[in-house]
Order: sequence, then structure tokens, then C-alpha cells
Amino acid sequence: MTRTWQRMAGVALGVALVAGAGLATAAAREQGPGGPGRPGMGRRGPGGPGGPGGPLSLPLGGLGLTDSQREQVRATLDGHKAEFEAIRTRMQTARAALQTAVTAATFDEAAVRQASVDVAAVEADGAVLRAKVHSEVWALLTAEQQQKARALQTERAERRSQMRERLEQRRQGRQQRG
Repeated sequence: MTRTWQRMAGVALGVALVAGAGLATAAAREQGPGGPGRPGMGRRGPGGPGGPGGPLSLPLGGLGLTDSQREQVRATLDGHKAEFEAIRTRMQTARAALQTAVTAATFDEAAVRQASVDVAAVEADGAVLRAKVHSEVWALLTAEQQQKARALQTERAERRSQMRERLEQRRQGRQQRG
């Protein structure tokens, strides 16, 4: 009788876990990529696209910019604001089309491939725009600020690498235990 109860308890626990996972997945989908109350935020952070450094991935806050430089950087970013918005809108449309092609009732490889190409084209246009704006802002920095920016970027890359290593070690540890 004890084995029967253990089996029943195991089945009940399994059903509860599957149901809970399903509810969590549904809730996450309802919230969207930015979490609750922030629809569509995705990879954007408090500084706009790309996070605190904006679309440039430059650690501007740590460079000791003068008031004049800050104003010039702001003007440069504002001058490209419409272009960034256009890329964002195009990306939303392209990703939605890709999702539609992937989840279509009938498989259409050509449609999925074309939608993937469209997403890649928008990503390439976004990369070119970010590089262009990065170059314009980089030209506003003094040689010392550029050197410091490189050092800060290197530190950031090392921290990201260490974080990836820790995550991989955790993943491997879980796989060994499970």
C-alpha cells in the first residue's frame, strides 16, 4: 500500500509541476519581453536602446565628459533618433513576420527563410547605424577619453566573459547532478 501511495504522490507532483510550468509560460508570454508593465522593452534599458550606454555601447558616464561634450553627444543622438525609431519599427515588423512564418499551420520553408533574411537585413542596417553614430560620438572624445573608453570596454568584456563562465559551470553542475 505504501508503494501505491508513493506512486500516486509522484504522479500528482508531476502533474502539478507540468501545470505550474504551463501557467508560468503563459504568464511570461502575456507580459512580453520587457516583463510586467513594460511591453516591448526587450533589450532596451534605462538609457534607451542597448541600455545605459545607449545604442553606442560606450561608457560615456565614466569618461568625465565636459558640459559641451555632453551637449554634442546629446545632439548627435537626437539627430539620429528618427533613424533608430525606424529601425526599431522595422525590426518589430520583421520579427512578427518571422514568428508568423515559423508558427504557420503549414510548413513553408521559403517563407521562413525569406522572413529570416528580412530580420537579418534589418539587423545589419541597425549595426551600420550604430557604427555610424559610434564613430560620430568617438570623434567628440579627447585622446585620453578614448583611451579610458577602451579600457572600460575591455573591463566590461572581461566581466561578461566571467559571468558566462560562471553560468556555464552552474549549467554543467546541474547536468552532473541531474
